[in-house]
Amino acid sequence: MALLELLKGTLARRLASRLLYRRQSCRTKLPSYNGARASHSSAAGSAVRSQASVGAELSGFKVMEVHDISEMQLTAVRLQHVLTGAQYLHVAKDEPNNVFCIGFRTTPLDSTGVPHILEHTVLCGSNKYPVRDPFFKMLNRSLSTFMNAMTGSDYTIYPFSTQNPADFRNLMSVYLDAVF
Repeated sequence: MALLELLKGTLARRLASRLLYRRQSCRTKLPSYNGARASHSSAAGSAVRSQASVGAELSGFKVMEVHDISEMQLTAVRLQHVLTGAQYLHVAKDEPNNVFCIGFRTTPLDSTGVPHILEHTVLCGSNKYPVRDPFFKMLNRSLSTFMNAMTGSDYTIYPFSTQNPADFRNLMSVYLDAVF
């Protein structure tokens, strides 16, 4: 366990830039927007815009930008966490999938593959979920429509999607506990 904590500490030091991305169906509650509901994409955008005006503070996040993207029938809201500076992109769209992705800048210092090794190590359990390989256990027990982790040349992301709101909250809890 000490090695895991050491690796997580190393990961935390190396991952200076954090990006949270979440696209959640507007047929379910939008927790970041005080439970606003909408039944179609134009209403989804209206619900988000009514609560997310530039400069407003929502649940510890400051609204930086709000954009309607008509070609994709969605509204995008860029937020910044007041205390940590973490970036959060909320995409409101009438879509049955609830999608979450947390990503980190993992610019390598050399060619040893440390970011990719850490990608796998991060999903090997935590204090809250002390199960060996909870990621693989979730694959069999979740209603997810997509679940993975990926390392690119200078980033590492942990995305998932599900059509079940309870499953969404459970998976998000496991993912966030694992990476932080």
